[in-house]
Amino acid sequence: MLTAMIRGLFGSGCLLMLVLIQLGQPAHAETERYNGVLRGDNLAPPVDTDGLGSVQLAVVGEELAWIVSFYDLESPPTAVQVYDPDGSGENANVLLDLGKDWGDLGRNNIMAGKAMLNTDQRTSLSSGKLYLLVRTQAHPDGELRAQLQRFN
Repeated sequence: MLTAMIRGLFGSGCLLMLVLIQLGQPAHAETERYNGVLRGDNLAPPVDTDGLGSVQLAVVGEELAWIVSFYDLESPPTAVQVYDPDGSGENANVLLDLGKDWGDLGRNNIMAGKAMLNTDQRTSLSSGKLYLLVRTQAHPDGELRAQLQRFN
């Protein structure tokens, strides 16, 4: 019951954050939206974990805004990073570090932020080659991974 409530709150919170992000953008700019499901079996090799999560991205011009939610991690997160270039199931190099100095977020949390993308990064994102990785104390090579796919 508690897990279902947490999942519902994360979904509602993520939707609210995306609406707020959209309201802060210029009316003439086109928004590109991307999402992904964070799971241990998306890693290469797969990780056995009860942790799950989601990632939503919005790109307007050169600005990237993100919301990453996760719950039931085996230990606190140590880094949340975007990797490029990649085909599903392959490992790559860090492209963007979305944070690791936010203190002890715990095993259940939502994080949001913004960064600037250059042309090459935006091209990689639109081609579906990027993935997001959540590293934790228990899994320093990654506990959760999501391939970032455009959905609009």
